[in-house]
Amino acid sequence: MKFTINKTAWLAGICTALMASSVYADTLRMAFQVSPSTIDPFKSSASATASLNEHIYEGLISRTNQKLLATSYSWTDDTTLVVNLRKGVKFHNGADFTAEDVVYSSCRMMYRVGGKKNMLTSAMGPVTDVVAIDDYTVAFKTVGLYPILIQKLKSLSILDSGDADLGPTLKFDNTGDCGITRYPTKAEFESGKYANGTGKYKYESFSITGDANLVRNDEYWGEPGNWERVEIRSVENSGARMAGLLAGDYDLIENPTGEDLLALDGNPAYSYSTEPSWRSIFLILDVGSDVAPGVTAPDGSNPLKDIRVRKALSLSIDRAAIVEKLMGGNATVASQFAPSYQYGADSSMPDMVYDPELAKKLLAEAGYADSITIDLRMPSGKYQNGTRVGQAIAQYFTRIGITVNLVAEPWSLFRKGRSARELGVFMYGWGHPQGPAQMISYAFGTRNKPLNLGGSNYSNYSSPEFDAAMTAWAVETDEAKALEYNQAAMRVAVEDLPGIPLYYQHSTWAHTSDITVAGRPDERTFADMASKN
Repeated sequence: MKFTINKTAWLAGICTALMASSVYADTLRMAFQVSPSTIDPFKSSASATASLNEHIYEGLISRTNQKLLATSYSWTDDTTLVVNLRKGVKFHNGADFTAEDVVYSSCRMMYRVGGKKNMLTSAMGPVTDVVAIDDYTVAFKTVGLYPILIQKLKSLSILDSGDADLGPTLKFDNTGDCGITRYPTKAEFESGKYANGTGKYKYESFSITGDANLVRNDEYWGEPGNWERVEIRSVENSGARMAGLLAGDYDLIENPTGEDLLALDGNPAYSYSTEPSWRSIFLILDVGSDVAPGVTAPDGSNPLKDIRVRKALSLSIDRAAIVEKLMGGNATVASQFAPSYQYGADSSMPDMVYDPELAKKLLAEAGYADSITIDLRMPSGKYQNGTRVGQAIAQYFTRIGITVNLVAEPWSLFRKGRSARELGVFMYGWGHPQGPAQMISYAFGTRNKPLNLGGSNYSNYSSPEFDAAMTAWAVETDEAKALEYNQAAMRVAVEDLPGIPLYYQHSTWAHTSDITVAGRPDERTFADMASKN
């Protein structure tokens, strides 16, 4: 059953908040690079949308492994993860948080809105049941050993089950039906009617432009938010974001370019902060198809199936120059497909080599000297200096005798082409909040639905050696052994090159000098990263 606080307590809380407002009167104004698309937490995993929604909704644990609505968890057998929940937590509408809300939110994660999966459904693919043992204990049952489930549950935003119409029995199923007769709609979330979480900030308004206003949740179970009010605006153009900062429209902006930061030199009123992120920037190559879309050779073959061609492409790229000249030093040269500095990665792996002369020799040996044409596809405006990096990659390929057509397109078009598998070579970025194995387990594994491997294998790559290591990793409960399997799989992927690692992106925020910004490696922009000096 759901309970709400009584009116007397509610009025007392309002009075307390009003008295506190005279003390905490600060507003933080932030400019995002990309517009949040919705305030429904299960409709998009994109960074901007997730950054906004994280202010309002919480998960069981955070992306940086802090316990939020979970206080502890353990595997009671090979297929049962039991999670103990935090007591005394209330939703923004005053309802108590209980295990029922976890079951309901798990159902919502699996529910197909308009017949379409949400962007996060696959995280719970191996889950067969979610059971409320009591008000503050919940059990997740899996189809088999799945030790990384708690990491996957970082995507599970907890909603109030009282906001839906529940049938006589709430019973989890993998379609999200669960005996629920009505879920809140996207429009109802965005109107604020059901934008109801347990997070540090409450919904005040949301616009289809992505602009949002939030106010502090003074009933938050933990340390209160740093700001009484948070205003989020979206400004795609980096120059316009910087101009807004300098004009006093914003206190903090995302992703200024190196050129933008020059505008801050010598001005004590402004500063900037950087943080090495978990995002890798890389190329994906269709190495498994007989014909790779947008990749041609005179004999009609797919030259990317030849490891010598893939190595040549990698050898042609001067990653150090990209990092220093295009990224202004705010990136790290890649040695593998996940950041070498992230916990669990093999930090001993050497950086990728630059040797254009050897690249030319390998192409000649493979019989493809001056004969390959590649459409290099990439999303525009999504990654820091992304278009300039794409242009540089195209030039490097051209210098070893490859004809390149660079196609930079809006994210919506790029994503459709990727999903339709119409891209033979494309530039992409992937964050790794669940550890170094996250990207390669999705991108390079042979499809294995029970273990959630290979779901995004756009390279059509298949390697028995890689699959053996990743399959062992997916069911290994000993963390040290799991890391060894992951590192072994990573070495296979770097040797086989179903994609080409480029660099690890650093996150940058420009801001007024009267605030301190402690950035996060997951690239999300959260109000409490910033605090008054």
